[in-house]
Amino acid sequence: MKKKSLQEKRTQVVNQLKGLGSALVALSGGVDSSVVAALAFEALQEKAIAVTFNSPLMVPEEIEDARAVAMKIRIRHQVQTLNELKVSSITPNPVNRCYHCKLYRFREAQVLSVKLGIAGVVDGTSVSDLGEHRPGMKAIRELGIISPLVDAGITKTESRELARELNLPVADKPSNSCLATRIPYGEELTDDRLSRVAAAEKAIKDIAHIGILRVRDHGRLARIEVAPETIPTIFQKPIMERIFNDLTALGYEFVTVDLKGYRFGSFDEPTA
Repeated sequence: MKKKSLQEKRTQVVNQLKGLGSALVALSGGVDSSVVAALAFEALQEKAIAVTFNSPLMVPEEIEDARAVAMKIRIRHQVQTLNELKVSSITPNPVNRCYHCKLYRFREAQVLSVKLGIAGVVDGTSVSDLGEHRPGMKAIRELGIISPLVDAGITKTESRELARELNLPVADKPSNSCLATRIPYGEELTDDRLSRVAAAEKAIKDIAHIGILRVRDHGRLARIEVAPETIPTIFQKPIMERIFNDLTALGYEFVTVDLKGYRFGSFDEPTA
């Protein structure tokens, strides 16, 4: 069987979205969901609407990125306030937290789609996500959320290529994840702790100007993960001192750099 080109995959996504008649796109501000939003507008024009959920778990900059994408592609965009910390199955931060979070968020998206008279809810899940530890995928399947990138066989690399082709402002943006991924499983998620992580990451980005970054919050200790090739940047004395001063001002007593560097889901790694 002939392998489909990326343009053929793009056409498949557009045709699938056209077939829905209307679509509500869950726009997180990341590359994949931005590509889906752009292709949804291409396919459906005013019958495509994007929604971004603003919650304590969201990295604040993601909201602004979502707004910038929506403005660029001219899709109607709603930002809805959501608070997962009111959900008893989420705040204890269990290992399957992502399942409960996605279940809550996408149920809210479905409620909104009904209010707006929209046929279906679509998201930015790609083929690459299927091979990773993502408990939220179970919730997406259970709710019948449509993942056009998966259906067309589009990977994250291909999605980024499409983002460049579509001239999206997030085309070269590093991948990100919700702030809850910075807290060890089994430790309660609170507004204060999530806000501190967000402030710590923003401070480091402003000081060191690096892309890939996570601050894993271990209570009194902040463990910084960056791409291995940018670790030397952190260890430049003026940068190191400024990061230490800013993070201790936020309430951390100890600030460390993980010498293994950033990796997806470091809290999912087996412990000795």
